[in-house]
Amino acid sequence: MLMKRRGVHAGLVVKGEEGALSMTTRLRSATPSKGLPVNYCSGFHALSTSSSEIDGVSRQSFSLEVNAKDYGFEPSDTPRTDRSVTKNIELGLTALHGQKGPAYDRIVLNAGMVDHLLGCDGAEDVSVALDRAREAIDSGKALIRLFNY
Repeated sequence: MLMKRRGVHAGLVVKGEEGALSMTTRLRSATPSKGLPVNYCSGFHALSTSSSEIDGVSRQSFSLEVNAKDYGFEPSDTPRTDRSVTKNIELGLTALHGQKGPAYDRIVLNAGMVDHLLGCDGAEDVSVALDRAREAIDSGKALIRLFNY
């Protein structure tokens, strides 16, 4: 609601594992917990401009649980060996250099699903959005963007 009030055209909140704000490829726990499941996403994206909305934007709300296995990802544990910031940076950079594995898969899943859920142009189809994320990493464009940032 805060995002809508501020005129944001798309917004997404993700409940990841252990308080993280990113999706995981880990399987859902067989023991249901209280609260929302891991990879629960809720948000909205713009559909079109319309004079019926206060800010002229018509929005579509959504909420869903993303099961990474449904999109061809093999289940894996969190790809970190410790809670070291340095180690996590190393894992992320290695993945952005194109090394396949759990960290790479999580980056692809998150980038593709976020583009898809927020309604980005060209990401209307989840498979296409995931392929675009893979291409950005494999071509080196994602790493260049990070370094330019």
